[in-house]
Amino acid sequence: MTGRVGGRDKMTEQSTSVNGAAPPPAAPQLPPLYQSLEPLNPQQHGQLRMRDAGFGFARGLSAIPIAVEEFVPAGRHLAIVFAAQAPHMPVVIAGLAADHNMLVDAGGRWRKDTYVPSYLRRFPFFLVRVSQESEDLALCLDPKAPQLSTTEGEALFDTAGQPTEMAKRAFDFTRAVEGAFQRTREMAEGLALMGLLQPAALQFERDGKPFRVDGFHAVQREALNKLSAEQLVMLRDKGWLDAIYAHLLSLGGIPELAQQPA
Repeated sequence: MTGRVGGRDKMTEQSTSVNGAAPPPAAPQLPPLYQSLEPLNPQQHGQLRMRDAGFGFARGLSAIPIAVEEFVPAGRHLAIVFAAQAPHMPVVIAGLAADHNMLVDAGGRWRKDTYVPSYLRRFPFFLVRVSQESEDLALCLDPKAPQLSTTEGEALFDTAGQPTEMAKRAFDFTRAVEGAFQRTREMAEGLALMGLLQPAALQFERDGKPFRVDGFHAVQREALNKLSAEQLVMLRDKGWLDAIYAHLLSLGGIPELAQQPA
């Protein structure tokens, strides 16, 4: 049996595939989870409120994007791999079957004492460039997200149509996550240029039968061991060395995930 893991901001704002907007033309392809995106504004969203809707929205996401700053806390609970496709952005493996997240139960609850990636905590918000030529970013939301309600939760706008503290917190957190993923892309591209990221696979027994997980990239220990002292210092100074070791240690979580009930 096999498995494949395959500028300025403003608040106008058994097989697994590892991969992974905005109004066109800035970003025509929506990221995982998002069905559509609208710039947050009081005319369309003046009555919306944010509520806690659990994590049922992520039940079909078996690979979740992860930022470099999250490698150490996430790696204690979740296996971290790099996508096979350039720019090889990292993800945590949440399930070994396509479109099935083993960390979300039938009631939409996240597995107890398990790290929740910022990618999920940011939802339903997202930052989008206002145009291809601009550095300005607009805070957008997915209007179909279950977290949004007109009757429950914290309001996004006050009676005067001004953003509330809830909206401001959402903007600040979304901006921080966007910056983290930009730094993560820099790391992934840097590791690839150094020849550290290579196709990888894990083979182990599941239910008494051989089971193989492939279709992802990982840091190769042999390539890491051949780096010069200067290169290791560079990785350390950029904060990538801790992330590399957290990633390598986390890979042991894939067989453990396979043994857990779906």
